[in-house]
Amino acid sequence: MRNAGKWSVVGIMVDAVDYEAATDFIFCAAREKRGIAVSALAVHGVMTGVLDAEQRFRLNHFDLLVPDGQPVRWVLNRLHDAKLSDRVYGPNLTLKVCARAAEQGESIYLYGGTSEILSALSHSLQERFSGIEIAGRNPRDFAG
Repeated sequence: MRNAGKWSVVGIMVDAVDYEAATDFIFCAAREKRGIAVSALAVHGVMTGVLDAEQRFRLNHFDLLVPDGQPVRWVLNRLHDAKLSDRVYGPNLTLKVCARAAEQGESIYLYGGTSEILSALSHSLQERFSGIEIAGRNPRDFAG
């Protein structure tokens, strides 16, 4: 497990973590019943924060910003000696969280997308992870 703390990538504070540390962080917050803000950040996300002060403020107040893109990981390794062997790709992190939830009998909650997308995702996750409990889902349908 690798967690080398938060480090600045051109002013955006990114967590130098691997999949295991990120998953542990998420499950620790869940056990403590503490809400957290987590995102996977590639170069585009970093640059939106660099170019927009409000976005930079938001990003720098996330509880966990994982290095989704290889260039973000490279910067963490080069400038901060993070020793990360891989990026933490958001979709893979989601699958690792779902796998651990199913193994430990924890429930997950799905938020975002449309009702149709969340329905399909729920079905897919239940097929892939035997015993996964989906506590609920909240679509963010956008009306025309």
